[in-house]
Parts: sequence; structure tokens; C-alpha cells
Amino acid sequence: MRIVAISDIHARRNGLDDDLVCAIRSKVEEYSPDVFIVAGDVSENAEILRRTLRLLAVPDAANLYVAGNHDIWFEERSGLGSFEKYSSVIGDICRDAGFVHIPDEPYIQGSVAFVGSMGWYDYSFRRVDLDISEKHYLQKQWRGYVWRDYYAIDWPYTDQEFTTLLNGKLNYDLETLPEHIEQVVYVSHHLPFRDLTFYKDSLPWDFFSAFMGSVKTGEILKQDGRVLLSISGHSHIRRRVEVDGLTAITVPLGYGRPPDNVYESLVQDAIAILKLGDTGLFIEHFVEGDICEGLPYIF
Repeated sequence: MRIVAISDIHARRNGLDDDLVCAIRSKVEEYSPDVFIVAGDVSENAEILRRTLRLLAVPDAANLYVAGNHDIWFEERSGLGSFEKYSSVIGDICRDAGFVHIPDEPYIQGSVAFVGSMGWYDYSFRRVDLDISEKHYLQKQWRGYVWRDYYAIDWPYTDQEFTTLLNGKLNYDLETLPEHIEQVVYVSHHLPFRDLTFYKDSLPWDFFSAFMGSVKTGEILKQDGRVLLSISGHSHIRRRVEVDGLTAITVPLGYGRPPDNVYESLVQDAIAILKLGDTGLFIEHFVEGDICEGLPYIF
């Protein structure tokens, strides 16, 4: 089974990234994947998300999606709230666009299950040596620097409560897989392992690292025994780590765009290509680091 994965496309409005999106789909098609994964953060606007997923959908592949935090930011004009988007709207958009939103239900191909979750954060990735009090993490603010979820998420849950909810659903999905499942691929937006987080020994970067994921999510994956691959996004720094026999990678593209609008090199670096078989996992192509370094950033 060949898997191709990418995340954090951050598609711009008014079709400004259509050429990039089509270049991604064309490059993915070259590898004839059995499964194509997009691990969140396509757009905070539901209709741009729908349009972009339609452009990305690869014929003859299982197209799988998990939402990212940007995808569930509430929308004042449409009235869509964060929980509504995550629990129902994004699933509807995926079905319309030819994708499966796997946090709703695992996708099974043969003896392999793809289990998905947006994942969330509970500050367990924070650097305790920074001596920043928990109230700053709860408020998502420190010395004027603000994690944007503070302004854009409108549900009533604390971060710890929502992390617990999503981890409970992950546990349920793993426990109720059919008996014939031998291998599990976990797909999330937020990170399940602290080792995937890139610390720079500088602020506010390392303050924001607390919002990358949850240690508790990774513990669930390690305890299952069938999970051999974790694919995530969110951090915008691509990493690969090995944890108790499990391979975990992050596959973000990011905000960078080449000034000449020639996307071949960026797209080639952005996609990860993996081969999964009876003997295990083989990584055919994976570029680590910040692939947008040195490029003009768009927001």
C-alpha cells in the first residue's frame, strides 16, 4: 500500500492558491497512491475548504482528511461555530468533495485501519523551565503574544477538557476496530509526541510550543500495539521520530510561496511518500525541516 501525505496548505482566498493546489494533486497522482492523506489546516473558511478539497481529490485513491485548528475557527458571517464545524460541517464538506473525514469513522483497507483525530493540546508540551505560569497558557497570552485560537475558537470547553474528549473518541475507535485489523495508521493535525515539537530556545516560539499537542494522545497510541505510523501537521517544522517501534512524522507545507509561482520544488518537498506492507513500513520520500524557509510568507 502506497500512502502520500501533506498538511497545512493554508489556501488563500479568491483562488490565489489554485495553481499550487492543482500542482499538489498532479504530483500526488504521479505516484498512484492507494491512500492520499491531508492532515488539516486547509482553510478557516468552510467554502474555501470545500473548493480546495475538490481540487485536491485524487481519482482512484482513498482521500482521507482530518481537520486542523484553523479549519474549525468560527465564522461570523455564516454563523458557523467551532464545534459545529468539527462535529458535522467538515464531514459533510469531505463527503461532497470526495474525501473521508476519518475522525468521524476510521477508514479500513484490508487489514489496515486509518484512525483519525484533530487532536488538541493540554500544555503538556510546555517547557516548564521557562517558569511561565499556567494562567498564561490558559489565556493563550504572554507579554502581548497571543495564540490565535484564543480569538477564533468559540466552544465552552477548556483545552484540557477538549483534549480528553478527543482522546476518549480515539480510544473508542481503536477499541472497536474489527478483529482482522493488524496495522493502524494514526492521522491527526496536532502532535501526539513531544519529540515531534521543535524548540528553538527562544520566545515566544517556545511558549507557543505548548499548543502543539498532548503527551496523553501519544500514550494511547503506544499502548495499542498495532499503531506503526503516525502522520500529523500543525508545527510547520517537518520532523521524523521513532517512539517504541512506532514511526511518527509531520508533513506540513506552510505559509511560504515561491515568488516566481513555480511550485514544482516546493510541492515535491511537501509531500511524504510511504509504503506499507506485510513486513512493515518503508519511507520512500520525506524531507525534514522548514521547507518554506527563505520564501515570502502569505497569511
